[in-house]
Amino acid sequence: MGLLDKLKPQPRWKHADPAVRLDAIRELDDPIELAALAETDPDAKVRRAAVVVVSDAASLGRIAAGDADTEVRDRAADRLVTLASRVAGADDTEAGAAAIDAVRALTDGRRLSTIAKSEASDAVRAEALARITDERALGSIARHAKHEATAAAALARVSDANELLDVALHGEHRDVALAAFERVATPETDLTQLRSIEVRAHQKAVSRRARAIIQEREAAEAARQTAALERQRRESTLIESVEHLPELTDAAVGRAELARLTDAWRALGVSDEAAVDRFARATAAADAAFLRRDREAEELADRLRLRAEAIATRIALCERVETLEGDDVLAQLIPIEEEWRSLLPLVGNGPEADRLAERFAKAVTACRKRHELGAQVEQTRASLDALVVEAEGVTSLEDAAAARTRWTTLSREARGLAATLETASRPAADLVARLQAVDAVWAERDAARDAEAGKARQEALTHLQRLTERARRVSEAETITLREGERLMRDITAGLDAATQTGTNHDLDRAAAGLRTLQETIAPRVRELRELDEWRRFANAQRQEQLITMAEAIVTSLKAEEEAGKTSDLAATARALRELHAEWQQVAEAPRQNAQRLWDRFRMATDFIRARCEVYFAARRAERAESASKRTSIVDEAEQLAPSTDWAKTAARFQELQAAWQALGRLAGDQDRVLAQRFRAACNTFFTRRREDLVDRKKVWTDNLAKKEALCEQAEALAESTDWDAAAAEMKRLQAEWKTIGPVRKNKSETIWTRFRAAADRFFERYHHRHEIGLAAKLAEREAIVVELESLAALEDAPADLGDQVKRVRATWSQSVPVPVPGMKALVERWQHALGQLLSKRPESFAGTDLDPATVLHKMEKLVLRVEGLAADVDEPQTANLSQAELLAAKLRSALASNAMGGRGAEESKSRAAADAVRDAQAAWQRLPPIDSPEAHGYAVRFREACRRVTDHTRRHGSSHDHQGQSRRQSQTSHHRPEAAVV
Repeated sequence: MGLLDKLKPQPRWKHADPAVRLDAIRELDDPIELAALAETDPDAKVRRAAVVVVSDAASLGRIAAGDADTEVRDRAADRLVTLASRVAGADDTEAGAAAIDAVRALTDGRRLSTIAKSEASDAVRAEALARITDERALGSIARHAKHEATAAAALARVSDANELLDVALHGEHRDVALAAFERVATPETDLTQLRSIEVRAHQKAVSRRARAIIQEREAAEAARQTAALERQRRESTLIESVEHLPELTDAAVGRAELARLTDAWRALGVSDEAAVDRFARATAAADAAFLRRDREAEELADRLRLRAEAIATRIALCERVETLEGDDVLAQLIPIEEEWRSLLPLVGNGPEADRLAERFAKAVTACRKRHELGAQVEQTRASLDALVVEAEGVTSLEDAAAARTRWTTLSREARGLAATLETASRPAADLVARLQAVDAVWAERDAARDAEAGKARQEALTHLQRLTERARRVSEAETITLREGERLMRDITAGLDAATQTGTNHDLDRAAAGLRTLQETIAPRVRELRELDEWRRFANAQRQEQLITMAEAIVTSLKAEEEAGKTSDLAATARALRELHAEWQQVAEAPRQNAQRLWDRFRMATDFIRARCEVYFAARRAERAESASKRTSIVDEAEQLAPSTDWAKTAARFQELQAAWQALGRLAGDQDRVLAQRFRAACNTFFTRRREDLVDRKKVWTDNLAKKEALCEQAEALAESTDWDAAAAEMKRLQAEWKTIGPVRKNKSETIWTRFRAAADRFFERYHHRHEIGLAAKLAEREAIVVELESLAALEDAPADLGDQVKRVRATWSQSVPVPVPGMKALVERWQHALGQLLSKRPESFAGTDLDPATVLHKMEKLVLRVEGLAADVDEPQTANLSQAELLAAKLRSALASNAMGGRGAEESKSRAAADAVRDAQAAWQRLPPIDSPEAHGYAVRFREACRRVTDHTRRHGSSHDHQGQSRRQSQTSHHRPEAAVV
């Protein structure tokens, strides 16, 4: 290098100071120098500033892949995205090539996805899309790409079903969303998912297509169900009629009706196995019910007869025993007892049999007792007289205890004998009075003795309470002296002995028990104090002897090493000296007679050891001074680094300084402790500032988290709303606002998103099923009406306005919104059952109303007669008894009549009129309230049979116009199938 080159000024971007290089970047326009600074500058801040103005894709790619600083790598990748997304003119091929180079230099899938979704050129978007392999990124491009062609290309590479569903729901391009939906909506897709797509799809075309598929599937399902109902309707009438036969009380009528229905069933020729099995079960149940009624009637009659005979026999035996008298009572009683035991058990047993058995047993016992007491009464009175005389003499005995014991025995025996005489109706009132006089004497003596004992117990109780309070104070005290404890224990023992001699009562026993508990608590402490005082001094003396022996052994060792010219281990000796003094402080108290002598020996030995270790102590003082110097330099450097803002580098240096501080060992004095406080303060200052900087960055995450939690709370509040339109609009607004909020901590991002999405999914799932929810609410209203009617039916005492209440409930039931099956079937059955119970149980409450059972039965009869008349009109003539020639002639006449002008029209008109009349009658029958009586059941069977006959005739002779009309009605019924079962 020449002299001029050395004198030439250095460019500012090559200056040694990073701050100068950083400031010079604004003036530097050389792309090569900028790229070199961005790649090779040692300072991260300079590289960060340079990378945002570099335009070379290759350099940016190397920086994004290998720079040590994370922020530099991110800025380089963002710069590549900026270069790639730049829109070039149609003839600017150089800018287009640079954009493609920028894409090729990128490796981050997220940024490639951003380029593919941007307004970049077709070639740039295609290059970015080709470098993406992640399914989620491809799905995001298919949903949000600015250009539909890019979205379609990304969709073609998506194979994951979830991503396809997201594209169908949230795709911004109509055709792309439709294509994704067509790939998702396979024949195996269930209706729930299709309904969810219909509600949630962003594109209306997708919603319409999903709705069309749903309607096609629902129409097919409705047609299938209608066909199945048509197949089942023909057999259900006969099966239901047979199933109601067991309700008939007259078995003969039931058997006749069963035979008629069985003939009709065979004429139908049913082939469905389930229906045949159900009819067979119903027939078997009816036969079993009829047989059971016959058998029960016969068994009931036999049981009643046998029971009446057995009861009469038992009553006669009881009356015989109750009237037995005389000396030969036992001879008369024994055969009667034998006869009673030989009786068979009562049919059905029950309370009456138990009462008769108890009556007989009491009669036998009374009879035997009457016989036995006659011989014992005199002997019992004599014994009682002797006992009373002895009791009167006991009061004068000198031995009070023996007299008391004898009186107790005599009193118990005398009362037993008096009770025996009382039972035999021969009471000894004079002897009982003398016995009560003796008892009064003993009562007076007991009262005087108890008063004296009570006074002594009260004094003992007061003394025990004082001792208890004193013992409690001692037990609660943290420390007590040995002398105080021993004196208290002596007083407690004396007080308990004195209390025992006065006797016992509840208060005294409780006070003594409390005092013993305190004594048991204090006694171990007293014993422990006594033993500790003795053993502690004895143990200390032994340990002092050991310490003296150890010190003297060290002295001997030091003298021997000195004589031998050896170097002593002064460090170990100094440590041993410190340990000896520390242990001596712990065992300083010894027996008084030996304490001074032991101390003099120990001090003499340790003074010699300390004098020999003085050289070592001086060296240690020098080491501590050097350690203090090193600590001072560490503290000075830490205090200089405390204001730094280069967080990573300074934190690493602080860690090195802390390791060096630990290596210097423990603190030796006050100076070291002062340095430790300064070092700790410097560390705390730096790390506190670093933590505050981190807190500032986290504040943004916290604010975003708070906003998202607020949105979650609003979404969760909307999740159970039933204001569907307003809630749906508000939920969509919340979803849009969610997208505008920035990120949160990574460890909380998934949790908060899952919470928000769960609330949104919950609402839209309920929104999709809003019709079912509404129906459930209506069904609940219907159930409340049924419960109210059932409560009226369950009342034991009917209110005066029962008819008005039932009328009001029926009006509410009729005016309620219709509810489709299957939810209403069970409710209708409960409604019919409750109403039938009310009408059967309280007919007088409905007299004169449309619910009057007599009126209802009259209407039933009129409807039955009307339909049976129609059935008689349309029934074909019987041909069973005609010959073959007559049958052929009848068929020929029928054919000629049908071919005649107007003949077939008249036949069809007659059939249609009959069918319409039957339908009107059926509608009127359905409006009648249920009546639970055999007569009503008979009318119901006749009505169903007559309707069936008319319907069968109409089906056989109906015109093609009727068949077409019926087909149209069935189609309408299947299309509006939910209303067909509305009640």
